[in-house]
This record gives sequence, structure tokens and C-alpha cells, in this order.
Amino acid sequence: MKTNFYTGRGDGGKSLYGNQRLPKSSPLFDVLGDLDELDAWLGVCRSIISKKEQFKVKKLSLDAILIFIEESLFMLQAEVAAAGFEYSAKEFKKITAEKSSFMESIILEIDAKLPPIRNFIIPGGSRMGASLDFARTLARRAERTLVKFGEKKKISDESMAFMNRLSSLFFALARYANDKAGVKETNPSYQ
Repeated sequence: MKTNFYTGRGDGGKSLYGNQRLPKSSPLFDVLGDLDELDAWLGVCRSIISKKEQFKVKKLSLDAILIFIEESLFMLQAEVAAAGFEYSAKEFKKITAEKSSFMESIILEIDAKLPPIRNFIIPGGSRMGASLDFARTLARRAERTLVKFGEKKKISDESMAFMNRLSSLFFALARYANDKAGVKETNPSYQ
């Protein structure tokens, strides 16, 4: 059976979600869209990892760490969708506190290997470092829309903590990617 991805009639600014037609301006679509954009960007990051840019933390390759995050984002999107329709999220595998703890352990391992931060760092550097810096900004935006959505709908504390740690993880990974590539961090001169 062939799947049609469009009707040819337009959608009047609404999307079918479950059995409801919601306006595309719905906060539900804002948060789902931001999470999806981050997830898609991580797919781009994984596709451009060269052998030179592949490194390990906690015995996991950068690719495996990014897959872990992508899988987790799918779980979070399921929780958000369930909250948006006020369904019980019990049937979905949820973000756990262990996921945030695992990310924190990665951050701590990287932090122990890098020089301390004394100033702000200009994003960029190596191709992978810049890509992970961009992932950090997407994660922060997704966190902001999730927090706003969570003011009206119940999102678990574990999911909120996960999103908060995620941008810190990308920051650490970007620094480590630049360090592994031999790219020195640049600080703003404020001139």
C-alpha cells in the first residue's frame, strides 16, 4: 500500500494529530518541532563524523553517545505528545533520572581531561566542535519551549532535568571535539 504524505488540498493551517485537528501554532507542535529539529541535527552530526573526529568517552564512541541522545529524544517526544492529549504516559518508556546521571558522568569525564574554563568560549573550531555547539543552542531552545509547554501540561521532572543537562553535555562534547582535533579555544576579545 502506498503512503500519501499530502492531500493536494492544503491543510488550512492545521495538522491532524491523533483524531484531532490542531492549529500548527499550537504549543504542542512548537515543542515537538524543536525536539525533532534537534534530533534531525544530531543525525547530521553523526553523518559527518570523520575517523579523525571520532572519540570515546565512558568507553562509548561519539556516534554511540549521539544515538543515545536521539533515542532519548524520541522517548521525550512521546511523553510530550501524551501530555498534549492528556493521555497517560505510563505506556511510553520515559526519560529516567539515570539518563541525566549518565550524561553528567560524561560531562565530568570530559571536564577532567580539559583545562578549566576561565572565560567565555567563542563557538566553532573544528567542524564537529561547531556542529555540537549548534546542537547546544538547539537543545537550549527545545528546553525553553518544553518549560513553557510544561507550564500548562504535566512533563516529568526527569524529562525537564534531562533537557537541562543536554545543553551542558553538548558544550562539553564540543570542547572535547575541538581538543581532540587540536583546535585551540578562542575567547571573545570584547573589542
